[in-house]
Amino acid sequence: MRRTKLIWFALGAGVTAIIAVFAKQFAPAPAQPETAILELIEPERLGAQDNVRDADMIANATGDLARNCGAKFFETTFLYNDHSPTTEIALVPANKKAVDCILAETAKRAIQANIIYRKASNAQTH
Repeated sequence: MRRTKLIWFALGAGVTAIIAVFAKQFAPAPAQPETAILELIEPERLGAQDNVRDADMIANATGDLARNCGAKFFETTFLYNDHSPTTEIALVPANKKAVDCILAETAKRAIQANIIYRKASNAQTH
């Protein structure tokens, strides 16, 4: 009698564990929040189509602008086949003053700025 109870108890625990694993596998993943990002597109250097230097492959001008305006969190991207280098500044309260400064300077320097939305990630910021 005692062995029968233990067998049923073990079977119940096993079935419960298997169902929990299957439920976890097929449950939808929690939605990640979207982050608003200010994207600054690096201006092209005149005559750069024929002679691309290493310095032209990174976001120097926009990265310096973000740094000089005091941006706390930003990333720079490299030159890809399909787009110019960019600087991406997270639109968070810590960057408010820097973003105001950056937007004023981009208007003066004719730097293209976009606001994009991206799923939050654990990317390292500078």
